[in-house]
Amino acid sequence: MRFTPASILLASALALSASSGFSQQSATPAPSPRAVEWMAKGKAAADAGDLTKARDAYETALLLAPDQPGIFMSLAKIARAQKLPGKAIRYYGRALDLEPGNQAALQGEGLAMLDKGAVESARETLAKLRLLCETQCASADQLASAIATTKPPVTTAEAVTNAPKVEQQ
Repeated sequence: MRFTPASILLASALALSASSGFSQQSATPAPSPRAVEWMAKGKAAADAGDLTKARDAYETALLLAPDQPGIFMSLAKIARAQKLPGKAIRYYGRALDLEPGNQAALQGEGLAMLDKGAVESARETLAKLRLLCETQCASADQLASAIATTKPPVTTAEAVTNAPKVEQQ
C-alpha cells in the first residue's frame, strides 16, 4: 500500500513524457551544402531534358541527404517521365513516409498509379488527398479529372482474329 501513490505518480510522469514526444513534429533538417549542389545539378539536367544525368545527380544527392522528401519527389517525377510508374510510386511513397501530409506526393502517387493501370488504388489515393484538403484543392481536382478520363482496364482477354491455325498431324 505504501508504494501505490508513488507508482501512480511515476506512471503518470512516464505517460506524460512519452506522449509529449508524439505531439511534436520533427522538422526535416536542412540538407548539406554538397547535397544542395547535387540537387541543383539534377534540376539543371532535368530542365535541359537529360533525364539520365538528372537521375544520377539526384541519386547522389540522396546519398548525401537521405531524409529530404524533395529529392524523392524529383526522382519520382523523373521515373514517371521515363515511363517507370512502379519506381515512381516507390519514390512518392518514401516522400510520404517523410512528409505524410505532402499533397503533391499524394497527387503524384495517384497519377503514377494511373500510369500503371491501378485505377482503384488511384481512387484510394484521391480519397486520402481529399481528406488532407480542407477546401477545394487543385491537386485533388487534377487527380480526379485524370481518373475520370482514364479508360477502364481490360478485364478479359481479347480474341485475336487473325491468329495462325495450328493443325495437329
